[in-house]
Amino acid sequence: MRRRWAAGIAVVATLGALSACSDDTDAYCDELEKVSEPFADLSAGDFSQIDQVMDDMTALEEKAPEEIQDDWQTFGSTIRELQAAVEDEGLTIAEMIELAQQPDLSEEDQAKLIAVDDALSDLDLEAVGTASAEISEHAEQTCDLDLEGTTDDQQ
Repeated sequence: MRRRWAAGIAVVATLGALSACSDDTDAYCDELEKVSEPFADLSAGDFSQIDQVMDDMTALEEKAPEEIQDDWQTFGSTIRELQAAVEDEGLTIAEMIELAQQPDLSEEDQAKLIAVDDALSDLDLEAVGTASAEISEHAEQTCDLDLEGTTDDQQ
């Protein structure tokens, strides 16, 4: 159960170094690049900034170009569901991830993980994965931004 929950968090977290450049598109690309900078840390297992990253990513949903808007809505709604499930247990996402990685949990902490797992059981991870892939491809093609949050000229 803990692995399924942690896998769901990882999928959502790694979706992040994602998406989409006209003036509005340039602004979107610039914002996406800023938001994606912490994803190298997330990939390395440092989730200390994940709550801020999740907030930043949902804010991008409103700025996304029309051609990728539906994918951002799928992604954003998943983040909001995740945040709500975790907040219902009085924790942040970073705190919940830390709990999920602990080998020995109190009954209270186990109950929190189970409650979050139950709340996330209806998430369509396949749809989130597809949206993530579309956003990521759009980011590479439109913003010259890869999945680690770097541009080709930064590599």
